[in-house]
Amino acid sequence: MPEETKKKKASTKKSTTKKAAAPKKVAKKKPSGPTKAAMASALKDKGIPLPKSGEMSDMEHRLRHWKSGMGYMVRVHRNAGKKYANHPLRLLDKPRKTLYWLPDSEMTHKILATRRVVVVGRISEPSNNMVVIDVPSDYDTRF
Repeated sequence: MPEETKKKKASTKKSTTKKAAAPKKVAKKKPSGPTKAAMASALKDKGIPLPKSGEMSDMEHRLRHWKSGMGYMVRVHRNAGKKYANHPLRLLDKPRKTLYWLPDSEMTHKILATRRVVVVGRISEPSNNMVVIDVPSDYDTRF
């Protein structure tokens, strides 16, 4: 049997020159920090109430300083005095019979450690007749 010879067929495609690829559109970068919704869910997981202002800076401040949602009701037992000049106890400056609400935080634990306040109880939401003392925004540098 004779061997069949294979012939190459001529290409029917037209030869085209390659065009330069158009530059790809760069997607906008998402913010690398936590979102407002993520902060709100983290606050709810800890049992901390959301701030009324709803700002991210307030949420971040609460996440950084508050330990839980249960705050302390306290009354001043003895006045601060000169010994506590640069101490968070100075924030309690109303008359002695005033009832304060302090969040569960490092600042509150420092105030309770002085034993110059009396803990009346613990509640999550302060009532209308209580003076609310939140952790100051400059707490880290001030005290």
